Amino acid sequence: MAEIYVARRLAALRTENNLTLRELGSRTGLSDAYLNRVERQKTPINIANLEKVAGAFGVPLSVFFESDSAQQPVIVTRAGTGRKVRFRGRKGFRVELLAHGKKGKLMEPLLVDLSSAQGEVPLQSHPGQEFNYVIEGRCLFHFGKDRIELNTADAVYFDASVPHVCRALGDGPSRILAIVASPDYPLHGNISVLLDDR
Repeated sequence: MAEIYVARRLAALRTENNLTLRELGSRTGLSDAYLNRVERQKTPINIANLEKVAGAFGVPLSVFFESDSAQQPVIVTRAGTGRKVRFRGRKGFRVELLAHGKKGKLMEPLLVDLSSAQGEVPLQSHPGQEFNYVIEGRCLFHFGKDRIELNTADAVYFDASVPHVCRALGDGPSRILAIVASPDYPLHGNISVLLDDR
């Protein structure tokens, strides 16, 4: 039964990511013929090869072993109830995760309190794309060598592989909605490795 579920999850992830068997094979170093047999439940896949597949999709290995009931089609996060953490180190921003319980996400929505940083947060880059919307206050968006001032209701969409950070401006509150998205974002379903509980 587990092999059938793994095969179905592999096929579903490949379809969701619009990948051919050959493209998935190229990303994993596995042959498209072998992957085809796995998807058709003609041959089992060992853990080492499954780890390669999980890495190609940017999902944790556990995605292939969760029951169908764990694949919740909808997650509701009531106001103020998201998991509270710190982002970019213990002196970084306070963040509220808005879809923490959703498995196999293709995007990660976060409420970021920019004014909560306890020091100057450095620029960082990561795979994929990002969207930031200023909910409250003002901030300075650093994108590579560019500096862009953003005010309430301003938004920015950008290639996240360029080093970037938003920093609060002024003494008042400064909050943004940040959405990180990428089909091969390596921390899907496990962004907590970057976070410190607070």
